[in-house]
Amino acid sequence: MEIYSFYKSWAMTLVELKTDGLEMRVNGLIFGALFWLALFTLQGFGLSKMAKNVSLKHRWMAFVPFVNVYYIGKLTGECDVFGQKMKRAGLYTMIAKILLALLYGSVIAIELYLYVTAGLPDHYNEFNYAPQWYNLSGFSASAYNFYALSGHFISIVQLGFEVLLLILLMGLFKKYAPRSYVWLAILAVFLPVSRYIIVFVLRNRKAVDYAAYERARREEFLRRQQQYRNMYGDPRGPYGPYGPYGPYPPYGNQQNTNAQNGGQDRPEDDPFAEFSDCSGSNNAYREDGNSSSDDDFFN
Repeated sequence: MEIYSFYKSWAMTLVELKTDGLEMRVNGLIFGALFWLALFTLQGFGLSKMAKNVSLKHRWMAFVPFVNVYYIGKLTGECDVFGQKMKRAGLYTMIAKILLALLYGSVIAIELYLYVTAGLPDHYNEFNYAPQWYNLSGFSASAYNFYALSGHFISIVQLGFEVLLLILLMGLFKKYAPRSYVWLAILAVFLPVSRYIIVFVLRNRKAVDYAAYERARREEFLRRQQQYRNMYGDPRGPYGPYGPYGPYPPYGNQQNTNAQNGGQDRPEDDPFAEFSDCSGSNNAYREDGNSSSDDDFFN
């Protein structure tokens, strides 16, 4: 797949520069194959080292095209798919990759064959720069018809392959990068070049049991929470039950505040009490119109 991606990008560049031709396309195919071989070897060393660390046999499988995908499944074991276990994710991914490689290979072979027999294309598709030939006959016409329809088959098979590959890589990275396995798997699927590099970088890490890793994380969280409670003496945090404003809530019930201060509700002092008509006031009047005071000077 990486060879085809490089070849396709090379071909689009040739079309843009108006230097398209059989020789240039063959050169792009060779360069793409060499680039893929370097990355594939890098990944092979990474998988071989991972297998050695877990005492997995047949490490030569890490350097065999297509078989190495099956070997990743051996390293991964069971994969989790929405809570369900998939036991042969490596095998299914390998089969999908073989089908996709056959389709890509047939497309490249037909393109090069038509460049040899029919010459340069008559036109290019404006969307994907695919070459187009007119007035073909015989085997060339049949080959071109398959070539024109191959895009639909490739889309379906590629979608299935990418889903299976995502499941497989998530299972692998769960063991070697449990904290970031999701985004690493997504990156490896949508940027295939990164997959080879990631596997090589993770080669020296020890495989972990993800379920045990999750339990350890939960236990660590509970331990830190308990330390936090012990530090402040109250499970509600450093401010206790009253919040950051101390023992008196800023907008609380006055009755609750009085209860905290003494237990009895006390009316607030009235600054105009001496002018009121209450009997307890010093300047209050009797019912007969005579004023009275506490010392009753006018009796």
